[in-house]
Amino acid sequence: MAFLTNLMSVILNSLAEATGSYGLAIIGMALVVMLITFPLNLQQMQFSYKMKLVAPKVEEIKKKYKDPDKVNEETLALWKEYGINPAAGCFPILIQFPIIIAMFSALRQPEIFSSAPSFLGLSLVLPDAQQTFWMLIRQNPGYLVVPILSVLTTVIQQQQISQGSGQDAAMMRSMNLILPIFMGWITISYPVAVGLYWVSRNVFTIIQHHLVTRFLERQYSLKEGGLPDAKRGKAR
Repeated sequence: MAFLTNLMSVILNSLAEATGSYGLAIIGMALVVMLITFPLNLQQMQFSYKMKLVAPKVEEIKKKYKDPDKVNEETLALWKEYGINPAAGCFPILIQFPIIIAMFSALRQPEIFSSAPSFLGLSLVLPDAQQTFWMLIRQNPGYLVVPILSVLTTVIQQQQISQGSGQDAAMMRSMNLILPIFMGWITISYPVAVGLYWVSRNVFTIIQHHLVTRFLERQYSLKEGGLPDAKRGKAR
């Protein structure tokens, strides 16, 4: 993890030198990380899209069979028929966690910045132990912008995921509530640099998700509620 954190710091400082702004460097860093992890994101989004498409079939299986073991057996057979690999849904996300944690760790260290940087009038290294978030907004209400954008973009991103995942509705509702609140707390508890990175990451991810979803719809040439051809699913 230390290696990743140091690597993120080096890239961030290089981008800051190129752009002349640590704020722009953080936004650029979010774009760089998104591009690096795009193959993993694409794999996960393909999995979610297929899960959404086969969801009606899974519901039919649940209605047809009362035995849980039989339901699992038929569901696995359905996934196999349409080339759905359960590992494709979670493995790409797990791989990305170290990158996100390393980036957050780097941004929490003021010493990675060559000076006390600011972006749009906000200090990127505050709040800290001496100046809390609530002290900062009394000085400059603009510090409210990043937490608000953090919560808003997280809500939009979670809605995209829940609409296209075909996963358990109750679980998705919990995530749609918990994650925005958690990220709101993160962005008022840690330096603005962390919040700026998260907002930038969310914006790029929202755009990416929209474009990939449109691509998948064209790729499968489906009307709403349709299913991919089984042979094509196996090929994938």
